[in-house]
Amino acid sequence: MKKQKIFFTILALLSILALPMEAGATTLQDYIDKVNKYQQEVDSANAKVQKTDQEIRAIKAEISSLQDEIQSMMEEAERKQQEIEEYNQSIKEKSLETKDLFQYLQIADGENAYLEYAFGATDITDMIYRMSLVEQLTEYNDQTIHELEEMIEANKARQKELEKGQKEMEEKKVLMGQKISSLEGEKASIQSGAISSNKQLKNYQDTVKMYQNLGCKPNDIINVTCAVNQSIPTTGWYRPLENGRISSYMGYRSFSAAGSNFHQGIDLTSPSGRGTPIYPIAPGIVGLVDQDYYGANLVVVYHVGPDGRNYSSLYVHMDWVSGSLYKGKVIDQNTVLGGMGDTGWAYGVHLHLEVADCRLYDPTDSRCSTWNRWSNYVMNRYNSGFEGAQSLLNLPTSWYGR
Repeated sequence: MKKQKIFFTILALLSILALPMEAGATTLQDYIDKVNKYQQEVDSANAKVQKTDQEIRAIKAEISSLQDEIQSMMEEAERKQQEIEEYNQSIKEKSLETKDLFQYLQIADGENAYLEYAFGATDITDMIYRMSLVEQLTEYNDQTIHELEEMIEANKARQKELEKGQKEMEEKKVLMGQKISSLEGEKASIQSGAISSNKQLKNYQDTVKMYQNLGCKPNDIINVTCAVNQSIPTTGWYRPLENGRISSYMGYRSFSAAGSNFHQGIDLTSPSGRGTPIYPIAPGIVGLVDQDYYGANLVVVYHVGPDGRNYSSLYVHMDWVSGSLYKGKVIDQNTVLGGMGDTGWAYGVHLHLEVADCRLYDPTDSRCSTWNRWSNYVMNRYNSGFEGAQSLLNLPTSWYGR
C-alpha cells in the first residue's frame, strides 16, 4: 500500500512536470532581467552624460584660452599701430633735424645747396671736411629714414598678420560654440532617454519587489505557480465616492480633450468638493502610484472580478494620494486611496475613473501593458459594448452611499 502511494505521488509529480509551459509565460527572473537591462541603460546614459560634460568643459576651457589669446593679439595690434604712428613721427622729426643742421640752406634747392656749402670752405682741408660731413649727414638721414620706413612696413605686415590670426581665432571660437550647442543637444537627448529608462527601471524594480513580497521565487511563473489570485476576489463592485454625481460620461465627445475626442472614463464630482475621500471600486492590489504626463496624481488598482477575470481601475486628478499606498499593497474596498482634486489636465475638481478587464502597465498582459495599448483596448471594448465603470457599477446620475 505504501509503495503504491509513493508510485502515484511520483506519477503526479511527473504529470505536473510534463505539462507544457504556457506560451509567453513570465517568470520573476524575467522581471529581474529587465531590471538589470534598464540599470545598464541608465548607467550607460549617465556615463555618456559625464563624458559629454567633460568634452563641454574641455571646449569651454579652450574657448577661454582662445579669448585670452585674441585679447593679447588685439593689445599687440594696438601696440603695433602705436609704433607705426611713433615711427611716422620719428621720420618727420628726423627730416626736421637734418634740415636744422642746414637751416641756412632752406632757401636752396636740391643737391646744389650741399655743393654751395662744400665750396664755401676757406681751404681745401675745410672743403674736404665739409664734403665729408655733407655726405655723412645725407647718408645718415637717408639710412635712418629708410630704416624707419622698413620698420613701418614690417609693423604693418605684422599688424595684418595679427588681424588675420584674430579673425581665424574668432571663427574657431564660433565653431567651438556650435560644437558646445551640439553637445548640449546630445546631452539633453541622452538625459531624456535616461529619464525614460529610469522610469522603466523603477517600474520593474517595484514589480520585482511586489512579486517577491507575494512569495515568488526567480523561476516561478507569475500568475501560474505564484501570485495566483493575489487580489481578494471581488464579490461585487462599489462606488468610489460616498456621495457623488456623474459630470461626464465615457464615450465620444464633440470637443477635443487631451488630444482625443474619446473620453476613456467617467467623471464624477461630489458636494464635498476638493479632498473628498476616494475609495477603490473593489478589493485589489495597488498596481501603480504615479503622475501622468500632465502632472495629474493617479492610482491604478488591480482586481479579480466576480467572473474570475482580471480588471484594472484607474483614478486620476487626485488632490493627494494616501502615503500608505505602494505598488503591490493588498487593499480592500474601504481603503482610502486619496482625495478628489484637479491636478494635471482638469477642468474643475473631479475624479476621472477608468475601468477595463485587463491589467494596465502589467507586462504580463499584452493587451494593456502600455498606455497606448490600454487606450486602444478601452476604446475597442467600448465599441463592442463594454462601458467600463458604467457597465460594472450601479451609478445613477447622483447618489448617497456606496
